Amino acid sequence: MQCDIQEAFDKLSPDQQKLYFTLHSGHGQDPKAWPSRIHSSVSPREQERIREQHHARTGKEPSLISIFQTNCMEKVKGAAIFPHAARFNHCCNPNACFTWNSAIGKETIHAMSDIQPGDQITLSYCDMIHDKSLRTWELKHYGFVCDCRACTENEEDDTTFAYHSGQRRYRLQELDRETKFLRGRYLDRGAKEKDLVKKLLEMAALHQQEGDWTARLANVWVNCCGRGSQLMCYRFLDIALVCEFNNDLKMAALTAAKAVQVKKDCQGEDFPEYGKYVDVLRRIKSKLSQQKA
Repeated sequence: MQCDIQEAFDKLSPDQQKLYFTLHSGHGQDPKAWPSRIHSSVSPREQERIREQHHARTGKEPSLISIFQTNCMEKVKGAAIFPHAARFNHCCNPNACFTWNSAIGKETIHAMSDIQPGDQITLSYCDMIHDKSLRTWELKHYGFVCDCRACTENEEDDTTFAYHSGQRRYRLQELDRETKFLRGRYLDRGAKEKDLVKKLLEMAALHQQEGDWTARLANVWVNCCGRGSQLMCYRFLDIALVCEFNNDLKMAALTAAKAVQVKKDCQGEDFPEYGKYVDVLRRIKSKLSQQKA
């Protein structure tokens, strides 16, 4: 809401307020490109929020809201402006990822692949398994159309990167739906499914082929998408836990080590949950040593 952002803005120093208005704004959009009515079932407060953001998006000048909704990133259960992290541009196949690290009180950026001198460091503002049409809609809120290979190349031409990227994302969505209630808190149920490990391994391979080395490859689940956050699902850690449950300790140790490495690379050793992954790996290694003995 305008009042929420205004309250936070008023607490900033004059220099911080000046810095805020140097950030990009997604204003000046064509009102015809957006819905013109709000359904009557929407609550009055939510209607007001929608109107405020719509006016900011279609207004002629940058505003507190237009800058906030273009640049905000997730912080705990809310969102915040990080003036340096906000400078990174979007790519549907980025070379870096971002996360809020509560242990150090900072938004961090970690490279996911080698970045050559002169290349731009990019982040994905939307979930990397989303298809082109959904990504286009999500990015519309930031006021731009993506020009990366996955968006501009012909998805119908099987010789293009966009075609193969689209196929991978579609398959990931299928697998995500098939395993959704067999992962995370439902893992005790999933461990009894004979094909779960096979499906999780396929998902892990697809993520890596797509260049997605974010925490989704190692981490626990949360339920968001967009620049403010990243949809994170069990991959390597789930595989490790399923294998441990089924006493396949060699594979469990292998995938737990992979989970630790991915977690370290994309969020850092100082990330609050990193130690939990290390503990799982140690536990499995201890069991494996006992089994060998």
